[in-house]
Amino acid sequence: MLRLDIFLIVILAIIVVENANALSGDMTLSSPIAVDANGNQKSDIHVGEVVAFSSIISNHSDGEKRFTYLVSIINQNNQVEVREGLSADIGPNQEFTVAQSWMPKESGIYDVQTVILNGYLISSPLTDIINTQVTVK
Repeated sequence: MLRLDIFLIVILAIIVVENANALSGDMTLSSPIAVDANGNQKSDIHVGEVVAFSSIISNHSDGEKRFTYLVSIINQNNQVEVREGLSADIGPNQEFTVAQSWMPKESGIYDVQTVILNGYLISSPLTDIINTQVTVK
């Protein structure tokens, strides 16, 4: 497990894209947006309230793809507060919305990093990392 964490940290440190769609090969990942439990966009994020970071994943290939949507939340001290993901399969020429939730415990500025990995035990990135800064009040 430590080996995978180190691998992911290295990937996160190497590839950072500022607020853009990430594209690599046949997969794209949209910039994450903060949403509430009903999927409505949140303009403010507050301590103690659940927020989810939602992105659209698109498969532009003619074949099914296995993926892991990984979200890392990094605080002002450059410490990873959350690193969670979900894995699924996406059909050919399809897209869908994925989200990962978080409840901030302290106010401040956080970096939210999202990436699509190939979804296998030894993961490799299918997209560049998208880095989005959010403020928690």
